[in-house]
Amino acid sequence: MPLRLIFLTFAIILSSRSGGSAEPSPVVSFERDVAPLLLRSCVGCHNPSDKKGGFDLTSASAAFQPGEDGVRLVRGKPDQSSMWKRIVDGSMPPRKIRPRPNSRDIQNVSRWIRQGARWPTGHRLSRFDVTTSSRAGRDWWSLQPIHVPPIPGTTDTTWSSNPVDQWILARLESNGLRPNRPTDRRRFLRRASFDLLGLPATPEQLTEFLSDRSADANRRLIDRLLASPHYGQRWGRHWLDVIGFTESDGYEHDKFRPHAWRYRDYVIDSLNDDISYARFIREQLAGDAQPQPSRHSIAATGFLVSGAWDEIQNVGASKSEMQRAHEEQVAELIGTVTGTLLGLTVNCCRCHDHKFDPLSQTDYYRIKAVFDGVDHSQGKTVGNRSILPAAEARRIAALQAPLRKQQSQIEADLAKCRKHLSGHATPDSVTDCQVKGRHGAALNSLRTQASTPSKAVYHAPPLTVECWAKAHGKDRFNVFVANNLKSSGEHWELYSFTSVGDYSVYMPGYEPSTIRSGVVVTDGRWHYLAMQFDGSVVNLFVDGRQVKQQPVRRIRPPGTLGTLDFGGYRPQSITCDGAIDDVRISHTIRPITEPAPKPFRSDKHTVGLWSFDRLKSGTFPDLSQPADPAKRRAIQLRRDSLLEQLATVQKRISSLTPPIGYIGFRRQPPVTHLLFRGDIAAEGPRTPPGSLSAIAGLSADLGLGFDAPEAARRRQFAAWVTHRDNPLPARVMVNRIWQSHFGQGLIKTPSDLGFNGGQPSHPGLLDWLSAELIRSGWSLKHIHRLIMLSATYHQQSTYNEQAARIDSGNRLLWRFSPRRLDAEVVRDAMLTVSGELNRTMSGPSFRPFTVTVFNTHFYHLFDSSKAAFNRRTIYRANVITGRDPLLDAFDCPSPSVATPRRRSTVTPAQALALMNNSFVLRQSRTFATRIRQDVGDDPDAQARRAFQLALTRDPTVEEQRQITTLIRQHGLSNACWVLVNSSEFLFSP
Repeated sequence: MPLRLIFLTFAIILSSRSGGSAEPSPVVSFERDVAPLLLRSCVGCHNPSDKKGGFDLTSASAAFQPGEDGVRLVRGKPDQSSMWKRIVDGSMPPRKIRPRPNSRDIQNVSRWIRQGARWPTGHRLSRFDVTTSSRAGRDWWSLQPIHVPPIPGTTDTTWSSNPVDQWILARLESNGLRPNRPTDRRRFLRRASFDLLGLPATPEQLTEFLSDRSADANRRLIDRLLASPHYGQRWGRHWLDVIGFTESDGYEHDKFRPHAWRYRDYVIDSLNDDISYARFIREQLAGDAQPQPSRHSIAATGFLVSGAWDEIQNVGASKSEMQRAHEEQVAELIGTVTGTLLGLTVNCCRCHDHKFDPLSQTDYYRIKAVFDGVDHSQGKTVGNRSILPAAEARRIAALQAPLRKQQSQIEADLAKCRKHLSGHATPDSVTDCQVKGRHGAALNSLRTQASTPSKAVYHAPPLTVECWAKAHGKDRFNVFVANNLKSSGEHWELYSFTSVGDYSVYMPGYEPSTIRSGVVVTDGRWHYLAMQFDGSVVNLFVDGRQVKQQPVRRIRPPGTLGTLDFGGYRPQSITCDGAIDDVRISHTIRPITEPAPKPFRSDKHTVGLWSFDRLKSGTFPDLSQPADPAKRRAIQLRRDSLLEQLATVQKRISSLTPPIGYIGFRRQPPVTHLLFRGDIAAEGPRTPPGSLSAIAGLSADLGLGFDAPEAARRRQFAAWVTHRDNPLPARVMVNRIWQSHFGQGLIKTPSDLGFNGGQPSHPGLLDWLSAELIRSGWSLKHIHRLIMLSATYHQQSTYNEQAARIDSGNRLLWRFSPRRLDAEVVRDAMLTVSGELNRTMSGPSFRPFTVTVFNTHFYHLFDSSKAAFNRRTIYRANVITGRDPLLDAFDCPSPSVATPRRRSTVTPAQALALMNNSFVLRQSRTFATRIRQDVGDDPDAQARRAFQLALTRDPTVEEQRQITTLIRQHGLSNACWVLVNSSEFLFSP
């Protein structure tokens, strides 16, 4: 036993046996004197869910029960209480627990036991109540109300009057440090431009800024940058990183989301408009559930489905697998919502109480009940939906209704015209599409197929189909002619049956569906094939002789029109190893004679006739004619008029088409149950929609029942998040802004302000900025302005070895840490200096890839110089598997995961990418072209202009000499390439 505890124990025993003349021991309060010690040192290991040694110290009923080494607490008798013995002999609490119980703590426990160990009725201790050395309690700093202490005084009163600087300087002085000198105005402009816009400052902007010698020149510069539409593009990228925004599903299929860009544009527009951050939060959580939703606020709910999604598990799997997939999906959403907005890892509570923060499993399932109705799809229908509010959607539908009625009438009239007019057959390729035929040329079906839109008359009995065909090989299907409908009710095809090669007909809308003639036609010779169908009997003919008669009955309803295919069946990629000559379709039971007609001729019963020796304007014309040429001309004129009317109506309908966004679906969820260990087969008690119980002064109760409407759940939760008594959103957001300006936040873990995130480097400054954010009406631009006008932000980045020995990580900000540009900024900077940056805002993302779909989606990258592909990188389709190697080299994060803080590495792969990437090389050449256009062919002038555009400065005398020599010896393009490879180009000063 330690000597200190021996003397302490002896003193306590003596005091307990002293005479009656001694002063009575003071009354020990359980709440004041004992409970804090138990919470700090004992309850973390001795609670209902973690009973070390079978010992529970959270309630009186448990604490007074016998334990493994005797009775834990014996009222009035410390020496018979096993808990007291463990404390006195030093074995409890464990050595890792800090702070250790002191002599006063031990005396209080002894006196409390001797005085009867009074434990107030119903008083339960929770390990969530008090912060210990191993976990955070409800008294953790980030969960407390925002408290702004007085701005600290400093020894140096001349550095700055900005409150930001006062907090920074106070910490520097207390650690024996001094801030760096201010940077020059050129570097400040370049730094501010990269930070706020993600673009390099231009020579013209530098001239303008340097000519402004007024006292508030810096403020005017920051205001101008904040007013630029490029501000939203730059800071929108930060936000999209944090939430893990993707424009494809990820997982096995990785399908592209063509309308996900609506949410990206919402973020950019909102930041440019500097809408209240509280409103920004509410719209993303429940923009569709607000009293007066707008297109803008509904598009904002793309936040709820912005991450990856496992289609295979969520659609078409077994019920249990789909339920598990839903649990995973909601867990990801809860992690995104709480990490992004609250800076807490609530998703860690899915299976058990949080191991480090005062967050319970019940907290998790209360929030899960809020988002249980959010889905990416509705069955197989993915979440691309109108972003119109209901009232506006009804108004547009009312405007569209008469137009759609007019469209239907025009299309019906067109169908009547087309019934009598030709349907040209278009080959897949006009190259080698003809070979020598039975008479004239034939369709080379070995190399290509042809098709024409189907007509109802092509499948309406009475029907006769005739063709000349030549095929080789019995080991495959050879399709001669196929009426390919979108559904199979009236589908028919003339083909040769595989492995035998006999002429057959397939009619899946009837029974039997396959009718085989038994006559082999795959012998490499021309055959005249025909089919008659009167609605109940099919007759097959080969070379003018009837070879099969088969009664049939309908088993499926009529289908919808598709295409009439020659020399193949496109839906299944079946072709014909041979050639197809004349094809005739007649709306009658035409007599089939021997010898066969050559060629076919048109009469009043002919509804389609194609002779493949006539190729006109890339098509094979339909040679069937109405009986009266004058009538045919009138029909053609009527058709042309109807087509013009249809185009006008369709254009008007298109102008009224509701805008579509990837916003997912909402459904009324069933009652949410807590799941023990997160297992869907282990349902626990019902859990109403709610929030976190750990925030001081803010109830977790949203006032909603178990079956509350889905929209009300999200609306109430959004109100709770942005409540004036919730300190987390403001703290989290100002820390993110600080991180993006200085490279690291006041808290190092921007999405975790819990125990594992540690303490802020400047807690007073964090709360002061948080209070400023709220006071300003939640204006993010106000916080930018405060930070960027501070002397702290204006410091040089010069290294100081003595200061680095005290603060190697620059947590105290004795200098401005130079930072490598983000991947997107590197690309955008190259486009800017080359003059090729396309500044088009908004709209669908550009897609620098082609897509192959074969079970999954394969994204094949290409590099294009077209203007559409030279937009800012935030407008590049952000797909999970279609990664850009240049961006990847510079640590562009994968959209498959949330990235609250990017890595910033310097690697050989970056140098190799800058040396060899086709985009970099092309931009270097274009950069050179721009310089020649600006200053001509003088190498000295070219060198100066290259430095001005790339580095926002003139070269030094030595740099001028070197770069001019390089231009003369190796060309201007190589000199430009060297500059975009330089550290000065790639780093913010």
